[in-house]
Amino acid sequence: MPSVLLLEESDWGGVHTMTRTLQTALAQANWHVTALPWRQTPFTQLVNAAKQHDVIVGTHNFGPTYCGAALKALTGKPLVSWVHGPLLDVLHEARASFAKKLWLRLLYKQVNQFVCVSRTTENSLHNFIGSTKHIEQARAQTNSVKHSFNKSTVVPNGLQPLTEGQPLHVHAGHGGESGLPPLLLGYVGRLSAEKQPSWVIDAMRFLPDHAQLGIVGEGPLHRQLVHDNLDLLHQGRVHFLGKHPSGKSLYTPWQVTLMASRYEGCPMTALESLACGVPCVAMPIPAMRELYDLDAPYLLARGDAPVALAEAVMTVLSLPPEKVQDDMARIVARHHISHFTQGWINTLQNVVQQHALQKGR
Repeated sequence: MPSVLLLEESDWGGVHTMTRTLQTALAQANWHVTALPWRQTPFTQLVNAAKQHDVIVGTHNFGPTYCGAALKALTGKPLVSWVHGPLLDVLHEARASFAKKLWLRLLYKQVNQFVCVSRTTENSLHNFIGSTKHIEQARAQTNSVKHSFNKSTVVPNGLQPLTEGQPLHVHAGHGGESGLPPLLLGYVGRLSAEKQPSWVIDAMRFLPDHAQLGIVGEGPLHRQLVHDNLDLLHQGRVHFLGKHPSGKSLYTPWQVTLMASRYEGCPMTALESLACGVPCVAMPIPAMRELYDLDAPYLLARGDAPVALAEAVMTVLSLPPEKVQDDMARIVARHHISHFTQGWINTLQNVVQQHALQKGR
């Protein structure tokens, strides 16, 4: 029975959701899986666990992969790094130094296989690995860069059936001066700079006054968002609902979910919303174009501004509901859990087999 050690980050959000999904999917396929939070687990325990498993998976390409590289050096076990977001954008947002980027490139040479959640993420990883002159000029490093292009694969995120979840208490008002029923919109995600929740709130200023926005999530921008939008709060058009457990109840209260992220990999918010039958309107960033262009391009704003997001909401609401539901169903079908599970099994089997062949030489 093949065995996998997952080095995980214990946190709320899409990465945590997908780590749990991978653990369940592999276990159901008769793989022996151990998931350990790398920060909270004593290092000696991590080393012993690595020795007892066939392959190590860093469930994120930063902390868990750093830990995985150390365990690989000590145990000789192969290392798989799971890359969720477009690396160049993530490092730019974090204002990573040249030294940090150089260290990452050296570290990534220790990875046996990268698993990327989208072509957007894979392209960014490849551009990062091959983007500096000193790596291109150094012969040994150049060879490793070429090899890196052959050791990545794309396995899009998969959708487990969502449970109903705990009820979400939506504060729906009267619908404004128009007398129309409230148009309920939702935001689900971290309140942080890269997610641009301020743009989602600003979009409300370009929507009819019966539109209301429920914001589910927490983060460093919470206080500033409240301060900057007191008028909408007092009008009952924006409601901060805090953190909420995952489930259908996160999405089904809304008629449309909104996203305004600067970058994404393969966003679970969008996929889960669509799986619940709720359109998710987003900015036209590469990952969202990859997700929507084939079946539902109207879910993308036509410009890079809050007003474009608002216009996309009105466009979606003007379309026949049957068409929108059919288009969303095709997107969801491409992210069925069976595709995700088989993609990971194929990747891990190849890594284990290649490692066994190298040991046998």
